[in-house]
Amino acid sequence: MPSEAEELSVLVDICHSNLKSSKDLCRYLIKDRGMTKETLIENKIGYFPQSVETLLGYVSDGTMSRLNILNMMRNSDFSSYFYLVFPIFTEYGEPIGISGRTLLSTSERQNVGIPKYKNSSYKKADILYGLNNSQASILEKNEVFVVEGYFDYLSLVQSGIKNCVAICGTAFSQNHFVKLARYTDKITFVLDNDEAGISSAKRIYEKYINKGIKLRFLASPPDIKDVDEYFSIKNKNKDTFFSDFRQTIPDLW
Repeated sequence: MPSEAEELSVLVDICHSNLKSSKDLCRYLIKDRGMTKETLIENKIGYFPQSVETLLGYVSDGTMSRLNILNMMRNSDFSSYFYLVFPIFTEYGEPIGISGRTLLSTSERQNVGIPKYKNSSYKKADILYGLNNSQASILEKNEVFVVEGYFDYLSLVQSGIKNCVAICGTAFSQNHFVKLARYTDKITFVLDNDEAGISSAKRIYEKYINKGIKLRFLASPPDIKDVDEYFSIKNKNKDTFFSDFRQTIPDLW
């Protein structure tokens, strides 16, 4: 009998393999968001199968229920709305969950009453997205860049800055801090240029500034919301990133 981790690995592989079947989604990721095929493959980005019954032929309903995936599908028509899938891995490369993203606009989401993302059950405070792929680069550079979202992480990696992770929809936790401190003594935060991102930076600064780790905070240019917009929409590069994103102290932001 396969373990839960083995079944989840099968689910991730099915979703990733299924990505090729959606030309619209591939066009969105590659043309609209600037993702390369290599990035999609390395991070196993997926397309959720539209047939739940077919999927249950490969992954047991017990595992799907324990991870809250079955619930997600049945309660919100997951396979219709949340078809872009980001697999979530531990730092050891073991799949631990998935995050589904809808491509509906803000107004469309409000009309049907759904959030932008829907996640399976896993402890967000324990997981840093991308750490499984970025460990070697973090150790080599002795620095880690912390961003907010999946696309922020993917855009930063594609720019050539591979020593990065994302917190993805949760607060930066004590467990996150301890985990990163095992790899480096320099943490640089590049959070969103909005009220939530600035407030988060201030909380992190106040809580961790005297914990023996060098903290830096980079503020984006005034007209840029986040890292993903900077690279994928404005088409900037690594060289301009280090000149355009200025170092700041959150209390003076």
